[in-house]
Amino acid sequence: MKLKNRIQENIGNCGVFLAFILLFAGNSLLTRNFFSIVTVQNIISQCATTVLLGVGMTIVIATGGINISVGSVMAMCAMVAAKMISQGYMLQGMLAGMLLAIFCGAITGYIIIKFDIQPMIASLSMMFMLRGIAKLLNDGKNMNPGSRELNSFLYEFVGKVPVRTIIWFICIVIVFIIVSKTRFGICIESYGDNSKASQIAGINIMLLIPVCYIICNILACIAGFVEMGYSSIVDPGNMGLTKEMDAIAATVLGGTSIDGGKPHIWGTVCGAMVLQLITIMVNMNNVPSSYAKIIKAIIIILAVYVQNIRSKN
Repeated sequence: MKLKNRIQENIGNCGVFLAFILLFAGNSLLTRNFFSIVTVQNIISQCATTVLLGVGMTIVIATGGINISVGSVMAMCAMVAAKMISQGYMLQGMLAGMLLAIFCGAITGYIIIKFDIQPMIASLSMMFMLRGIAKLLNDGKNMNPGSRELNSFLYEFVGKVPVRTIIWFICIVIVFIIVSKTRFGICIESYGDNSKASQIAGINIMLLIPVCYIICNILACIAGFVEMGYSSIVDPGNMGLTKEMDAIAATVLGGTSIDGGKPHIWGTVCGAMVLQLITIMVNMNNVPSSYAKIIKAIIIILAVYVQNIRSKN
């Protein structure tokens, strides 16, 4: 039985990678000027936001929870940082944004555990509140931090690798090490598999769950900083809007069960790249962007359906 489960798990992990390879190969044959180093650079750099949000979401979903406030976290943290950066306080602004992300993550996790509130409801409330705060900080207007240094830095390349890619890769490696090489990762999987049994075993859920939401918010904050620096503007109403859906989609595609369990970090990364590849594929074929959303929705349904079949077996 263990061997069967291991085989099924490996097949599930490889599935999203194979999907990426097939999509890339198919587009290389059918889409003009698709097969190039520029396309690869675009995929791995433009998926930065989805990767960061997706990996944070993976940790939360692995506990059986969900955090749909990540887009609002992006907007609020970026707006706080932009306000301070515009006055010449870059490091202080980023630190302030990060501390706010940590605080909000801790509050969300604490509310879920302490008051036994469903994660969807707790994070939904946080989503509305943080989006409102982001708008109030600059009267609903866009904010330009005015930092050419940050903008130039995020447009740089190290060799042929975009700096944005290096940022998300370092973040994900750190998270992967934490999840796979420490007791924390074991606790996440244990709680996601059986929350009651894990509590009986002595896992401190009053610490575990808030920490998971804190990590999720930290990655969302970094994603907000990356978008702020890359676009040179913070739109409090639209930054990160609906990005939580892409994060959930990448997580599901990556093989992490929506019911909780083992977090598949690199599977989520591949899932984010598949979603970005679909977006690029649609754009390069002059197809309306709405079709990309339809394709993503179909893929999500299929991924969840496959998960359900695997769980029944």
